[in-house]
Amino acid sequence: MQIINEPQNALSQATQGIQWAYPNLTWVPNTFGCYDSNFQDDQIPLIAGGGSGHDPAHWGYVGHGMLTAAIMGTVFQPPTSQEIVKVTKQVTRQRRVFFIVKNFPADVSAFTAAQQQLQKEHWQTGLCIVADDISVDHESLKLLRRGVAGTILVHKILGAAAAQGASIAELTHIAAALVPNIHTIGVAASGARIPGQSTASFNLNPSEIYYGIGIHGEPGYRREPFQSSERLAQELISKLRLNFKWHAGDHYAVFVNSLGGTTPMELMVFNNDVHELLTLAALTIDFNKVGTFLTANGMHGLSLTLLSLADPDWLTALNRPVKTAAWPN
Repeated sequence: MQIINEPQNALSQATQGIQWAYPNLTWVPNTFGCYDSNFQDDQIPLIAGGGSGHDPAHWGYVGHGMLTAAIMGTVFQPPTSQEIVKVTKQVTRQRRVFFIVKNFPADVSAFTAAQQQLQKEHWQTGLCIVADDISVDHESLKLLRRGVAGTILVHKILGAAAAQGASIAELTHIAAALVPNIHTIGVAASGARIPGQSTASFNLNPSEIYYGIGIHGEPGYRREPFQSSERLAQELISKLRLNFKWHAGDHYAVFVNSLGGTTPMELMVFNNDVHELLTLAALTIDFNKVGTFLTANGMHGLSLTLLSLADPDWLTALNRPVKTAAWPN
């Protein structure tokens, strides 16, 4: 069951609900894009987006210290390049912008086309592509490198830099160092759902879990019977360790994210298991956030993101207070 009215109106009605709850967001007509009403146009605007259905991403991160604007498409579909350009031009008169894009072909294509159009009109632009997902294709074992929950950490760290006056070149430099140090992997006990559709993106047997799923309900790399939260943590951390090749004493940020249908109690049990395992690995955890940050529209599951704190400025940026709907200070 989904608590909606007519499926075809779910997205527009949800947007109206957001408007009532967060009047500081100004919505651009004929788009699912919004911007910070209090933006002074005195810094490089950061704009991110993608498909709807990942709430509170990306509208929930619009505000001082994070994104200047967010532009969403329909459920699990990115906005068009024309919509991206329209929102961008509503945000700023300074003809400069920096885009943060999740690594899905359609998203990259839309934002790249928007960037190229703006450049033809003599805008200064920057763009970074986040590819933090370390799941693998179950047949080829090729890393999929989708952009998932780690993208929110990029919003936070680049947002702090932009608020302090970073240039497009400086934001590009920070992103180039930051993105390779973020890795994420997820697990789910149910698929994602499109509003109005009776079937989920994939079906599992009762008490079965699926490692490596994507935020649009893409298949993972292995199914197995659920045993315990600790077993989930062991599997996800083993994959992360292979990618980071960490050493005792290394400093990390831990980011535990609900994919939409996971309770706070479940997240905190899992977070405790993660900390116990990382403590056994003798890692230093300097930052920990747990909550619902980027979802797959009702999927019962979670993702674990680790950020190697190779630059101490990143930790400072993570701890800076912001004024947004979805990032808890």
